[in-house]
Amino acid sequence: MNFSAVAITGQPLFCILGGLMEPFTAVCLIMIFALALLLLWREKIFESKALFAAAFAFTALALVIRASLLDYQSDDYLTFLASWTQFFRDNGGFAALRYSLGNYNPPYMYFLALFSYSDISELYLIKLLSVMFDVLLAWACMKLLGLYTGSRAKLLGVFLAVLFLPTVVINGAYWAQCDSIYAFFGLFALYLGLRGRGCASMVSLAACFAFKLQAVFIIPVFFILLLAKKIRWRELLVFPAAYIVFMLPALIAGRPFIETMTLYFAQAGTVGDAMNYNAPSLTSMFRWSGSTESRSILLIVAAFALVLASYVFAAVKRRALDDTVILGFALLLAMGIPYLLPHMHDRYFFISGVLALVLAFRDRRFFPVPLLAELASLHCYYAYFVRYYLVQPRIGGEFMLIALLLTAAYIIVHIRKIEKFKINP
Repeated sequence: MNFSAVAITGQPLFCILGGLMEPFTAVCLIMIFALALLLLWREKIFESKALFAAAFAFTALALVIRASLLDYQSDDYLTFLASWTQFFRDNGGFAALRYSLGNYNPPYMYFLALFSYSDISELYLIKLLSVMFDVLLAWACMKLLGLYTGSRAKLLGVFLAVLFLPTVVINGAYWAQCDSIYAFFGLFALYLGLRGRGCASMVSLAACFAFKLQAVFIIPVFFILLLAKKIRWRELLVFPAAYIVFMLPALIAGRPFIETMTLYFAQAGTVGDAMNYNAPSLTSMFRWSGSTESRSILLIVAAFALVLASYVFAAVKRRALDDTVILGFALLLAMGIPYLLPHMHDRYFFISGVLALVLAFRDRRFFPVPLLAELASLHCYYAYFVRYYLVQPRIGGEFMLIALLLTAAYIIVHIRKIEKFKINP
């Protein structure tokens, strides 16, 4: 290879090496494709030849689309992920877990430490990890929907819908973010909880929280699962125990226990003082000037009030808390909490956007919910990458507000249906 020619033309060296990594990337994508087919086969999707053909073709297409995005290097990747991986490479890999690095919790850093031992560009490794969890997230949504329908077509439909959801495609394969990881564990925990498998649910929820603080948007619904007697109080003890287990590699490497366990509290003071960070939330609908501290506190109180009101309403309607109503509460809280809170970012509606698809496939009358939520989030994603809003930022907040109100309507509609049936069986 003529490296002088590369220097003369100005072509970056990583572009040349990227071509050498194509076989590795192809093999990984084929393995992820095989994983997707295995998961679909286990759900008996392939008993229908038509569904098998659709699953094979569209899953392959979803991965091909992702493959075309893998070379893009986002600012977040260049500024944080690449430098963090290099830090592990320069400081002994897993041994460097003893250091305080970045603002991600240790479990995700375990992957970066692992990647540091490879000569393969971390760009591909990081993105392929997220692509694999895209598939697992789609499967978790399929399992969740399976609690409400036995239709194989609907189950395949939600699986493919998640894989093709623009924010899911962009988040991992293009942006190199990892929201599909915590979202998978969060939604799988919800599925396990609704199945009455409380201990397993708490392990999965602890994994969700261990990967991202944004787990706090889905965690509150598990107290409604307690009201519905889907999980037991004593099973909640599994959550902190499992969380500590997920921290063990960092602790073994020498990171202080208190620092490791309280990383999220340390991050609380680093969110910044802007009321909105490109999020389709309530704060996008207003102009903010001067000191925002008192208004931030007011919005935090409003978010807590939403949670409390949901608990009170759920307690009053305890006899109507079936799986369908709980699904509505899960989305209401996952969407409503970040909608009301200040200082939110564009990706904080990731889990609610995916969960909205499950709700829509459960009740097709509410398909506007994921559509509005996706348009709101995609509008903010676009602004992040091009530094320009197609429409006014408040439009995203208005779309999300409508989606939130429709979700509340979903809960009320199904509660009334249950109560009417009990009166007139």
